[in-house]
Amino acid sequence: MYRRVSTAMTMGIREFRRTPVLVALLAFLPAYIIGAFVVLVPDREVPATIDGTRVTIHMTDFAAAFMTPVTVAILSGIVGLFLIRTSQAADDRLRLAGYGATELVVSRVGTLGLGTVVVTAASVLVAVLAFTPESLGPFVAATLLVGLTYGILGVIVGLVLGRLGGVYVMLFAPMVDVLMFQNPLATESPEWTTLLPSHYATNALFDAAFTSGADAWDIGGAVAYASVLLALGVLIFYRSTDVD
Repeated sequence: MYRRVSTAMTMGIREFRRTPVLVALLAFLPAYIIGAFVVLVPDREVPATIDGTRVTIHMTDFAAAFMTPVTVAILSGIVGLFLIRTSQAADDRLRLAGYGATELVVSRVGTLGLGTVVVTAASVLVAVLAFTPESLGPFVAATLLVGLTYGILGVIVGLVLGRLGGVYVMLFAPMVDVLMFQNPLATESPEWTTLLPSHYATNALFDAAFTSGADAWDIGGAVAYASVLLALGVLIFYRSTDVD
């Protein structure tokens, strides 16, 4: 099974390479979004609520930390969307070659995970060039959880809405979720915003960026949220295929 899954993942990666716009986004967008905000924000300190405590943060540090989950969410969502849309022809060929639904699911989840790791690494690299997180390991883990959550959402949206509608959703959703409702500079958000995809992961990310570590409850909540989305995505994928 391992060899068959590895072959399917290789085919998925080749499909990515045939999408130059996606490759350009992966290379360019982290530096553009995170770097631009760091350069453009005023050089002053601002009050923010981190882990329930009001603290003062340098604006450039905040911009680097805050734009990291935004960038990762956008890119991972688009990666998940393009993964499921571009892999459909390859999946048809693999089914004809005798692949089962489980092997296809495992290969696509593996490819999505690999893409999310690349997106996370590129974004964190740009961020740490601008500031030093207080807890780098938890910061990277929380960023990866944001990416996995939105990557899975991208797959689900791609299966349900198609490419064009999906791209609009995956560009718009992180802006609303992270920029509007997970902003530590804002006043208290409504209670329902805890149901948004990035809530727990961004809480953990900001804790790791500006305190001694991330809250285990937030990490656990982010893992649970991503796991539920993954189960939903796998179910939709199974139902969208003709493989038994």
